[in-house]
Amino acid sequence: MVLAFKSIKMKKSLLFFTFMCFAFALSAQKGKLRGVISDAKNGETLIGATAVKKGTTIGAATDFEGNYSLELEPGIHTIEFAYISYATKTVTDIEIKAGEVTLLDIQLSTEVEQIDEVVITAKQIRNTENALISVQKKSGNVMDGISSQTFRKTGDSDAGQALKRVPGVSVQNGKHVFVRGLGDRYTKTIFNSMSIPGLDPDRNAVQVDLFPTNLIDNIIVYKTFSPDLPGDFSGGIVDISTKDFPERKTFSFRYGTSYNPAMNLQSDFLGYEGGATDLLGFDDGTRELPINPLRDIPDPTLLDPLLERMTSSFNPTMAAAKQNNFLNQSFGLSYGNQFEKEKVTLGFNAALNYALNYSYYDNIEFGFYIKQANSANTQLENSEVRRGELGREDALWSALVGGSLKTKNSSFALNIFTTQNATSEASQRIARNFEQTSEDLQEDVLTFTQRSLRNAILTGKHHFEKFDLSWRNSFTLSRVYDPDFRITGIAVGEDTTLNPGAGGRIDRFYRDLNEWNENLRVDLEFPFELKNGEESKIKIGAADSYKERDYEILQYNFKFRNPLQVQIQPDANWFFQPENIWNTATGNGTYLVNSPIDSANVFSARQNIFAAYAMNELPLNRQLKAIYGLRIEKTDMFYTGQDQSGNRLDDIKTLDILTALPSANLVYQIGENTNLRASYNKTLARPSFREKSNAQIFDPISKVTFIGNIDLTETNINNFDLRWETFPNIGEIISVSAFYKTFDGHIEIVAFEQALDNVQPINSGNSIVYGAELEIRKNLNFLSDSTNSFSIGSNISIVNSELDITSVQLPSPGGDAVVDSEYNIRIDNARDGENVSDTRDMAGQAPYLINAYLNYGNSESDINANLSYNVQGKTLSVVGIGRAPDIFLLPFHSLNARVSKNLGKEKRSNLSFSVQNILDAKTQRVFQSFQADDRIASYFEEGRRFGLTYRYTIK
Repeated sequence: MVLAFKSIKMKKSLLFFTFMCFAFALSAQKGKLRGVISDAKNGETLIGATAVKKGTTIGAATDFEGNYSLELEPGIHTIEFAYISYATKTVTDIEIKAGEVTLLDIQLSTEVEQIDEVVITAKQIRNTENALISVQKKSGNVMDGISSQTFRKTGDSDAGQALKRVPGVSVQNGKHVFVRGLGDRYTKTIFNSMSIPGLDPDRNAVQVDLFPTNLIDNIIVYKTFSPDLPGDFSGGIVDISTKDFPERKTFSFRYGTSYNPAMNLQSDFLGYEGGATDLLGFDDGTRELPINPLRDIPDPTLLDPLLERMTSSFNPTMAAAKQNNFLNQSFGLSYGNQFEKEKVTLGFNAALNYALNYSYYDNIEFGFYIKQANSANTQLENSEVRRGELGREDALWSALVGGSLKTKNSSFALNIFTTQNATSEASQRIARNFEQTSEDLQEDVLTFTQRSLRNAILTGKHHFEKFDLSWRNSFTLSRVYDPDFRITGIAVGEDTTLNPGAGGRIDRFYRDLNEWNENLRVDLEFPFELKNGEESKIKIGAADSYKERDYEILQYNFKFRNPLQVQIQPDANWFFQPENIWNTATGNGTYLVNSPIDSANVFSARQNIFAAYAMNELPLNRQLKAIYGLRIEKTDMFYTGQDQSGNRLDDIKTLDILTALPSANLVYQIGENTNLRASYNKTLARPSFREKSNAQIFDPISKVTFIGNIDLTETNINNFDLRWETFPNIGEIISVSAFYKTFDGHIEIVAFEQALDNVQPINSGNSIVYGAELEIRKNLNFLSDSTNSFSIGSNISIVNSELDITSVQLPSPGGDAVVDSEYNIRIDNARDGENVSDTRDMAGQAPYLINAYLNYGNSESDINANLSYNVQGKTLSVVGIGRAPDIFLLPFHSLNARVSKNLGKEKRSNLSFSVQNILDAKTQRVFQSFQADDRIASYFEEGRRFGLTYRYTIK
């Protein structure tokens, strides 16, 4: 009886357990509908808007960021979207699948604009770019952008590829962004609205290929300034924003390979034996300095055995060697998801990316040319030329982990980003100096640069009844480590020698740069309603940016003592073979000389920028809106090192400037989709730590020495813009712009007459830039049904720049005295018959920019294709002094193509094929002078690259 009772009880328990599992399974098989509800007029999200299944009480309200999430049974549903004083929008035929998330963004119009309820089907909604276009139309700034929905459609793998589709933007080498033809100094890249350094901390722009698109929510390009943006930009700001809360679970794997016939699968690729971890982006200690830099180096005449031990402790590899290389490789892995709990929502993102690329140039050339002393001779005289080969192996990896938490009125997010890069180069070349020895010099140059960046950004957003508060705190640690740069120069004329008079040398460099950055910003926004019924906003905020840098260069020189008259061999490795190291028995061989520490190349610097701003967005009526305000930035910069005379400088203040940056933007809405904009704003550009120093930094590849200028100051820029724009349809824009800019103290790089391979930044005089710009992004469906899948985009900028050279005072090579005005120097060195103008082009400003693309996207065949073209006009790169001619960067005609196709029933796989540099353009800088033939300053044959990428995505 007891057993029977227990059996019945167990059956009931088992039945109950089975029922609960079945119920749980049914619950788990529900799907979700998620999206953002926003205002169709201004693109702003609506808080408390509702999404309700028609005829039921099943519904959800948007949170303080405008997001809604609705759990529904699998099947076809009709959902009503509503908000107070807005017309209700009913969407039918929404398909919900079990266990999946369906995305649907909705825009609502006010009842004044739209009286009747709107009923549409989900299949009619094609608003992937709707919200972004709405923001663009109503923004106080001139801006462009691209969203994550576009990334999914085009298959772009990183921000560099995606930005090529933005009008007015060009991307050089796949990673450096130029806006309106203005280069690095005037184009700033920020990450989640915060300034971070890139892998080169001396550049204003971060390498955009570091950021995978599967973690990017959107990219906004600001072309005009407003007080809530950093003041150090003129051409534009590129803001890359990651996703805090992925709309649904996503998983992505990407593998790509590419082949350049001139660079990959080469049996004569130049390299050298490095460390075991080079491919992971860092040195394993193979290149570490083997001796104590503070220890005295014995003189060889003292016959101290310590000298032999110190010399032989250095790595013996000094010559570039022929090797085999492989195809370029890359892969990416990412995961993201959103978890809804009872009172909080959690978000998570993670990504890992790796790339290994090879470059091989078998015909590089560097040259130095000078104007002849006789002004009747217009042709340039050869000072030095170097021709040879260069091999480069570049490994780059990055990782991002992000977590976020959202409550009813607040959200918090933490993103941790890290990236590591190692570039190993080997070069062999023949150099000839025509001014001194005219002997041939065989040079082997081996370099290794290790770059790293560690960044953490903590953000918070809070919604209160009458205002919104947001704050961000960013921490970044970056390092550029150049261990054991090796240079060997052997004179190979009638006699093989290391004679310094003939250019012979053995040098090794150890450089280390460490920088710490912290940025904090707080923003408050107060919306309120005006008497005319329009909404106005007051926004105030403050920010503080602190940077600290330590920089050190150790330089070691080696000589060959030869009392036994040993025949020197033309092999860089020969000097460090054990039998050729100096020893006490013979007093013969290679030995280490001189102290490595040069106080001119050891410095530390710090900078603090405090900013505060206030701005108001004021609708004067339904058509005219004014956005005006003021940003104040206080800059303090300090330097520890030595001056040009060798005197010690201890934490002296080198920059102490309070700058007021006013801004006024007017937007007149001519029609529903047409605006007329006018703006004035003041911005600035600051010198980098490297520029505002006394350091002398030698580039072993180009043999150019960069000499700092501690007296540099900020550049003040006034910007005037006028723009007409229309948005014919979703994702389309046509605009015509005119702009005018004035620069006070524009920073330029100049070359010294007495030493052509020395360059220095200076503050030039007053200059202006003015021009016109045409932008278009248009679908070609207006031509015929057959062109419905095509769209075009183009930006054409015609720019004129003028610098008053009568006010440019050029420094002497020592930097301790002013030589003369640039105008007088050019007059003194003019060629016979040359008319010297008192103005010239600004260095770094291209006279024209053409950026165009043709897109093809067919949803039925799932084929997407893109053909893009970019070119910038001849640009003054380095300003010559005296007999030193100007150096110009010649146009690089970049034509690239890409085609991709989604594969599989659920379209989770994507295969793409690309061709870069179809026109086989070369990278060239040339010396130019009056009636003289162009002479090469630097020359690289880039070749064509063919790429194949496979991507698998679950979303």
